[in-house]
Amino acid sequence: MKSKRYQSRRGAALVEAGLTLSLFLTILFSIYDFGWTLFLHQSLVHRARTAARYAAINPGDLTGAKNLVLYNQTTAGTLANFGLQPANVTVTRNGTAGTTEDRIKVNISGYQFLMITFGFAGTHTGHPINLSVPVEN
Repeated sequence: MKSKRYQSRRGAALVEAGLTLSLFLTILFSIYDFGWTLFLHQSLVHRARTAARYAAINPGDLTGAKNLVLYNQTTAGTLANFGLQPANVTVTRNGTAGTTEDRIKVNISGYQFLMITFGFAGTHTGHPINLSVPVEN
């Protein structure tokens, strides 16, 4: 039979292991969430830049630019990437044609992402992405 002293050490080791494991998992999940959020944001910024460049060269095809953000192609697809909805993306042309104020504006807002870290778990809404480029004349 094992002594009470041995059993109390074993119990303390289990408590320490539980505390260490919970801290380790929180840090691990936080790194994952940060990486996913950064990837999603940078991917959407890249899509917005691509759409703005396309619309700057083809200012009459703003729908194609919007489709570039949503489907990564100028024609409409069946399933938008990253869970975006058409209402999340706006592409507008502002200013007078032929002047330096003639600009294409791309706005991505209301997109959602999921976090799994304890205390932050759930669906969150990302910050709006706004981009403006001049129209090529």
